[in-house]
Amino acid sequence: MSVPRKFGIRILLLILSIFILSSTAAAQNTIYFNSKDITSEIETVSREGELLIKARDLAELLDADLTWRPALKSLEMKSQNVTIKIMANSRYIQIGNDALKTRAGLQLVDNQAYIPLAKSIEAFGYLLEYQRDNEELYIFQPETTINNVSWQEDGNQLQIKMDEITPYRILHSEDGREITIEIDKAVIDQEFSDNISNNNYYLRVVNVPDRALLRLIIKSRTPIPFQIDGGVYEYEDSLVLSFLPQLKDIRIDKNNILKVEATGEIPDAKTKYISESKKMIIDIPSVVIGNFDLDIENHPLIKDIKVTQHDLDPVILRIEATMVNGDIFKPLKREKNSLLAFKPGQRSEITNLDYAAGSFSFDSSSALNPELFLLETPPRLVMNLYHVNRGAGILDKIEVNNSLIKNLRTARFDEQTVRIVADLKELTGYDWVEEEKNGIYHYTVNLKNKFAEIRTEDNDKYQYLDILMDSRAEYEVKKFNYPHRIVVDFKNTLNNLDEFKTIEKTSLIKDIRSSNYQLEGEEVTRLVFELNDYYSHRVETYQDKHGIKIALAKDYLNKQMKEDREIESHLIVVDAGHGGFDPGAIGMTGLEEKVSNLAIAREIASQLADKDQTVLLTRNSDRFHSLQQRVKFANARNADLFVSIHANSFNNPQTGGVETYYNQHENNQNRFLAEKIHDKLGRGLGIYDRGIKESNFYVIKYTKMPSALIEVAFVSNPGEEKMLQSSKFQKKAASLITEGILDYLEENGGK
Repeated sequence: MSVPRKFGIRILLLILSIFILSSTAAAQNTIYFNSKDITSEIETVSREGELLIKARDLAELLDADLTWRPALKSLEMKSQNVTIKIMANSRYIQIGNDALKTRAGLQLVDNQAYIPLAKSIEAFGYLLEYQRDNEELYIFQPETTINNVSWQEDGNQLQIKMDEITPYRILHSEDGREITIEIDKAVIDQEFSDNISNNNYYLRVVNVPDRALLRLIIKSRTPIPFQIDGGVYEYEDSLVLSFLPQLKDIRIDKNNILKVEATGEIPDAKTKYISESKKMIIDIPSVVIGNFDLDIENHPLIKDIKVTQHDLDPVILRIEATMVNGDIFKPLKREKNSLLAFKPGQRSEITNLDYAAGSFSFDSSSALNPELFLLETPPRLVMNLYHVNRGAGILDKIEVNNSLIKNLRTARFDEQTVRIVADLKELTGYDWVEEEKNGIYHYTVNLKNKFAEIRTEDNDKYQYLDILMDSRAEYEVKKFNYPHRIVVDFKNTLNNLDEFKTIEKTSLIKDIRSSNYQLEGEEVTRLVFELNDYYSHRVETYQDKHGIKIALAKDYLNKQMKEDREIESHLIVVDAGHGGFDPGAIGMTGLEEKVSNLAIAREIASQLADKDQTVLLTRNSDRFHSLQQRVKFANARNADLFVSIHANSFNNPQTGGVETYYNQHENNQNRFLAEKIHDKLGRGLGIYDRGIKESNFYVIKYTKMPSALIEVAFVSNPGEEKMLQSSKFQKKAASLITEGILDYLEENGGK
């Protein structure tokens, strides 16, 4: 049967219209405004690849005045001090005296005006962020305003002043000529002025609309002397970027004092002498070359000076001075922090060479910078001491004959050098330690320890890890998560595990491995015991501290171990975040973060007190205390631990979970405390485990004791908001945090 032509055309048009409508509907984004899903409350369409919103819906959303001029087919929208104008058949939005180009402009759909959502709402000062492949659009007000960017301290620091510090990232280009500071949910103050651009530096401000962040891009004609690690810190409501000092001047004054000066503070340098080539090498960390003056021409003591950027990771400046007669320059006491000074030295006198378990030592009348190296055949450790005389107690030979060393020998190697030789049973590592007291320098050479035996044991109560060393062990045992593992870090230890046969595993021990890495500038040998499961553990020593015994509790024993443990009393400060006029984050049903924070903090204090711990709360009522006051409170009382309680928040109400933060400053116990607490929360709280993270939160950055900050749950997540309101959940969270604190104390100062 044939279909009439007109009827077929109508069917085709109907199909096309359905396709167009379905395409428009498919383009609909899920839209959140200040964390609330408003998708069903507004009407949007997609035109020319741009999302448009009905003008009246946007006006209601922003509480703005809307004026429509039918004759001109134009509209005007005004909210607070911002007015935008847009006309049909124009792609431009007028904002005051400025014009912003869009893709689609104003579109009339069913006699209703639709305008570009992103461009319009940005004009009113809101920020946008697309997530999940652009399917979700979040609209929110800025959380901070950048007020000023300026140079500080003679151009060695850059200060970014803002209302409040929000999450940020620092990016450094490969060629070192560009630094990008990304600041989340930030806008530029209307009165902001560029106070840093000069002949060498140029500042560019970029708003990244679809990621709700601001970029401050600093470009330079030359590499910028900046290190991301340690080069940025927070001061009150400012970010401060510390640029590395540059070498300014090398000179020798009329008193033959060699002076090295930089544009800023110079860390202590390491110096060494190479007698064969009559060279002194000065390695200065965290200083770059720059443009410097060098004035040593025709000097009777120094023949030549060569300056190089010896390393960039970490940054090390090397000054290599070739002496005319092999004289040695010794460091003088610092007069100012930007200056190093060296004086031609008198011969030092070394005395009292002695041997103790695993080390040998001697005294010197002044500071020394020896050359140490190993020789293989026969195995021996050689130390060259320059500009030195042998004094009392420096024998030609000392018989030792133990497991590490046969004997010590001393002799004058040449006119400038005294040599100390340790004849070894076999090649091993070593380190060099200097201690100064009352003008006398005491030097110790520690020969590295070795593993003698590693074995596992198993009985009905425990599984054991037994680690036996050649000499007394210097170690630290840590518990890590994800996956569960026991880690033992050994200082001054040779990694000789390849000499051992396969170590027998147990039902708890899944894998055993080792590695070497740098910890606070010192090489550490690490043993990792990956576990199938973990309940708790204890550490004991045996065989005069040559051995370490780690007892891993089995499941049924865990409860008994916890009940039986006795821990000495410590002073613990528990901090309930926010308070008073600062509610913190607010949930969809109105729960204020400060309320649940205080409830959980009080419960932790009560439970710790039941365990004979002394607990202080930074606030025990609905009062406001600044971050600085909370830190001063803990520091002034010399607390043993500091734990801060918070609830998290995010624009997406589906985001949830628990996470624990630490700050890795000079207190290296912070991560260990965070791990102990989070191990309990992650496994026992019953919500998504977001893990342990490092952060610069003020209260954990500036407290002097081990500290951790816990985001117990998300108040912005409706389900978790309900949990946070529940006394049962509050007590459960407090109990898990208390258990983590007690676990930490048991292994660090417990009884």
